[in-house]
Amino acid sequence: MKLDKETREAIAAAVMKAQMEAAEIYDEKWVTGAELCKTVAMFSKDWLDNFGWKLPRERIVVTDDEGKQRTTRWGYPLHTIQRMIREGRLRQMD
Repeated sequence: MKLDKETREAIAAAVMKAQMEAAEIYDEKWVTGAELCKTVAMFSKDWLDNFGWKLPRERIVVTDDEGKQRTTRWGYPLHTIQRMIREGRLRQMD
Protein backbone atom coordinates (compact mmCIF):
# COMPACT_ATOMS: atom_id res chain seq x y z
CA MET A 1 0.00 0.00 0.00
CA LYS A 2 1.40 3.37 -1.02
CA LEU A 3 0.71 6.40 1.18
CA ASP A 4 0.54 9.95 -0.07
CA LYS A 5 2.97 12.56 1.22
CA GLU A 6 0.46 14.22 3.55
CA THR A 7 -0.43 10.90 5.22
CA ARG A 8 3.25 9.96 5.66
CA GLU A 9 3.97 13.36 7.24
CA ALA A 10 0.98 13.02 9.59
CA ILE A 11 2.14 9.56 10.68
CA ALA A 12 5.71 10.80 11.21
CA ALA A 13 4.44 13.76 13.28
CA ALA A 14 2.28 11.46 15.42
CA VAL A 15 5.20 9.10 16.04
CA MET A 16 7.51 12.01 16.93
CA LYS A 17 4.95 13.43 19.35
CA ALA A 18 4.47 10.03 21.01
CA GLN A 19 8.24 9.57 21.40
CA MET A 20 8.60 13.05 22.88
CA GLU A 21 5.76 12.44 25.32
CA ALA A 22 7.22 9.08 26.32
CA ALA A 23 10.62 10.68 26.98
CA GLU A 24 9.19 13.60 28.94
CA ILE A 25 6.49 11.78 30.87
CA TYR A 26 7.62 8.21 31.41
CA ASP A 27 11.39 8.45 30.94
CA GLU A 28 12.02 12.00 32.16
CA LYS A 29 15.32 12.32 33.97
CA TRP A 30 15.32 14.78 36.85
CA VAL A 31 18.78 16.20 37.51
CA THR A 32 20.38 18.58 39.99
CA GLY A 33 21.66 21.97 38.91
CA ALA A 34 25.22 20.64 38.85
CA GLU A 35 24.20 17.70 36.65
CA LEU A 36 22.28 20.04 34.34
CA CYS A 37 25.37 22.23 33.94
CA LYS A 38 27.51 19.17 33.09
CA THR A 39 24.99 17.84 30.57
CA VAL A 40 23.98 21.14 28.98
CA ALA A 41 27.21 23.12 28.89
CA MET A 42 25.55 26.46 28.11
CA PHE A 43 24.27 26.58 31.70
CA SER A 44 26.66 27.53 34.48
CA LYS A 45 26.20 27.49 38.23
CA ASP A 46 26.16 31.28 38.19
CA TRP A 47 23.47 31.35 35.49
CA LEU A 48 21.30 28.89 37.43
CA ASP A 49 21.76 30.90 40.63
CA ASN A 50 20.50 34.02 38.86
CA PHE A 51 18.04 32.72 36.28
CA GLY A 52 17.30 29.08 37.14
CA TRP A 53 13.80 30.11 38.21
CA LYS A 54 13.02 30.73 34.51
CA LEU A 55 13.49 27.03 33.73
CA PRO A 56 10.99 24.32 34.60
CA ARG A 57 12.04 22.89 37.96
CA GLU A 58 10.59 21.32 41.08
CA ARG A 59 11.52 20.73 44.67
CA ILE A 60 9.81 19.01 47.55
CA VAL A 61 8.98 20.67 50.85
CA VAL A 62 8.02 18.43 53.76
CA THR A 63 6.80 19.63 57.15
CA ASP A 64 7.58 17.25 60.01
CA ASP A 65 5.44 16.64 63.12
CA GLU A 66 7.12 19.53 64.93
CA GLY A 67 6.34 22.02 62.15
CA LYS A 68 9.90 22.16 60.83
CA GLN A 69 10.17 22.30 57.06
CA ARG A 70 12.76 20.38 55.07
CA THR A 71 13.35 21.22 51.43
CA THR A 72 15.11 19.27 48.70
CA ARG A 73 17.38 20.78 46.09
CA TRP A 74 15.84 21.95 42.84
CA GLY A 75 15.33 19.22 40.27
CA TYR A 76 15.36 20.06 36.57
CA PRO A 77 13.58 17.91 33.93
CA LEU A 78 16.44 17.22 31.52
CA HIS A 79 14.48 15.98 28.49
CA THR A 80 12.01 18.85 28.69
CA ILE A 81 14.80 21.44 28.89
CA GLN A 82 16.67 19.80 26.00
CA ARG A 83 13.48 19.97 23.89
CA MET A 84 13.02 23.64 24.80
CA ILE A 85 16.57 24.33 23.62
CA ARG A 86 16.06 22.34 20.41
CA GLU A 87 12.85 24.24 19.66
CA GLY A 88 14.57 27.58 20.31
CA ARG A 89 12.29 28.44 23.24
CA LEU A 90 15.22 29.51 25.43
CA ARG A 91 16.97 31.79 22.95
CA GLN A 92 15.41 34.94 24.37
CA MET A 93 14.07 34.84 27.89
CA ASP A 94 12.44 37.93 29.34
